[in-house]
Amino acid sequence: MVSWWRMPGARPAAVFLVALSLSIGWGIRGNFGHESGAMLPGALAALAACLLSGRGDWRQKAPYFALFGGLGWAFGGSIAYMYCISFAGSEHWPTAIYGFFCTFITGALWAGMGGAGTALPAVMDRDRLGKFFLPMCFTMALFALNMGLGDQIAEWIKSSAADPTWNRQRSPLYWYDADWMAASAALIGICLFDLWDRRFGKAQWLLALASAGTLLGWGMQRALDALGATPKIASMLVVKLGDPTAINPDTGLRFDPADFLTNWPNFVHYYPQHVGWGVGLIAGITLYFCLFGAWRRDSGLILYMALGWLVAFLVMPVLGSIPLQPWGGFRLMPPRSDDWAGIVGVFAGMTLYCMRFGLKPVAFAGSLTAILGGVGFAVVPFVRSILRLPGHPLLTPGGTPPEWAHYHSANWHSILEQSDGFCHGLAIAVTMAVLAAWVKADNAPRTRRWTEIFSVLFVLFALTLLNVYKNVPEWTEGANRVVPALMKAPLLGVALPAMAWFGMVWVAVALAALLLMLRHTRQPVEFVPPSPVGRGQLLYIALLWMMVIANFERALPSFAEGRLVTEWVIFMNAALATLLVGWLPRHGITVPATDQRGPSLGRLWVCAVPVVVLLMVGFAVATRLMYSGAPVDSLNSNHRRLGNEAYWRIAPILKSGKHR
Repeated sequence: MVSWWRMPGARPAAVFLVALSLSIGWGIRGNFGHESGAMLPGALAALAACLLSGRGDWRQKAPYFALFGGLGWAFGGSIAYMYCISFAGSEHWPTAIYGFFCTFITGALWAGMGGAGTALPAVMDRDRLGKFFLPMCFTMALFALNMGLGDQIAEWIKSSAADPTWNRQRSPLYWYDADWMAASAALIGICLFDLWDRRFGKAQWLLALASAGTLLGWGMQRALDALGATPKIASMLVVKLGDPTAINPDTGLRFDPADFLTNWPNFVHYYPQHVGWGVGLIAGITLYFCLFGAWRRDSGLILYMALGWLVAFLVMPVLGSIPLQPWGGFRLMPPRSDDWAGIVGVFAGMTLYCMRFGLKPVAFAGSLTAILGGVGFAVVPFVRSILRLPGHPLLTPGGTPPEWAHYHSANWHSILEQSDGFCHGLAIAVTMAVLAAWVKADNAPRTRRWTEIFSVLFVLFALTLLNVYKNVPEWTEGANRVVPALMKAPLLGVALPAMAWFGMVWVAVALAALLLMLRHTRQPVEFVPPSPVGRGQLLYIALLWMMVIANFERALPSFAEGRLVTEWVIFMNAALATLLVGWLPRHGITVPATDQRGPSLGRLWVCAVPVVVLLMVGFAVATRLMYSGAPVDSLNSNHRRLGNEAYWRIAPILKSGKHR
């Protein structure tokens, strides 16, 4: 294998641009949040790594890199991580040590799936990748249905006036505040694809097995009820998510155990009489797909990941919390979401599938990026704790000296986020340089051109829309309102909400782009560059500035001095990134004609684990020695994971309270 550090993508300037791209995206992601926000840094970094790789075959697939890079990083968007950083800064020694390990794990999960997604178009040849689009589209369609109909399904199951944000724990579909419905939607989508792909062959067996399972499950529950065994089984499988001996600091009294949530979804408690047939139905459908599922076009990859999410979630926070209840259950950062467990399963499922079905470099890329990204994720709060030492209010008698007041008033949260993104970008840059020296050239002809059009449209108009539409409430609501919530059309007098006007503009621009791309497949559109590098640069710059400007527009109604470290820095970094993405790409390089013998996945982890353990313990010990008995952040914002004052004990999420 060619030495990876000699590859064009390993040049210091190239590594810097990939890291800068992810840093810009990560800073913007913090304002929009969740999976949709996490797609932006992934798409930008993947595009930068592709363009700077020197690989001509990769540059031909630039839209795919943007799409799958964004999708890969989206997985981590479901994982909360600020609690982990708060744990790492705790004055409580056991919590501080735990916090650094927790920070490494969350960073590794974000980066691991991001690295795997970025690597997928580099490893899959064009023909295989094109075939994969169809099962992926089935899955995306079910995701969209879940996003649009999730609240309506909850209302249909049980009418509730619960606020979907602050009272969401009252929803019948609430389960550890996790995205189990999205994972289930992915599983349903890929099963529907398999049925369609086999033209519904053996569909009669699906009906038969589903019916038999439903009847059997119903009968077993009736039998258990008759024998009086149901309460005993429930007592073994159901635990409260809280400590009934803990004192509520707000009331001075103990919490009401009946007000605690449990380790099972609410609908199990609302409608226990339907559990038996529901479990039987799932078992029957599962048996059908075990017997007849074909899982062609690499649909098995999505199957492995969806099943991995659900199995890992059941094994760890759900069932694993039963023996570990005195310690808050098998939960990383209670009372926050336990999506981390599902992403562990997704990562494991991805790795297993790739190792079994000829995608070993993808599995290796996921693990290498996870290790490097996880370490970087822990390095950033450690370095931040050092930078905050001068004039720290909890370490200086009398509080922060006047000369340090402005220094400490900075938006340290945004500094941390952009630094986290930069470290993740370093991990991606190194990983893709390794792959560029390992993976054979893809010389397959360009087929299924619709997949390129789909990728560009998704990146420029779906990825961005999922974030930018959140600007409209910022403009039309609250004290800083700058746009009327309702506006009449010129001349016609038809009144429409601001969101409707926004949506019409977005659809019009997306439609124009679609028509131009269709025209370009038949007769070149002059402003589209003829070279793959030029087209990739155009895509990068368009995505970058669409989101940089949208991010500024979001902040503009309440812009203040504190936003300089966010929007102003992002603008400056975007200007530098624009310069570098146009300046740095070089001519193509000679790449392997066949797959090279790559590094060992097992050896990677064997070498990494002891290093990670020493680093995390070292960071925790050094932080505690620097800060003595004081937390890194204010006394009010630190959380303990362990001990009698653990946050999950004194501030559980209650049925009657507000969610946090």
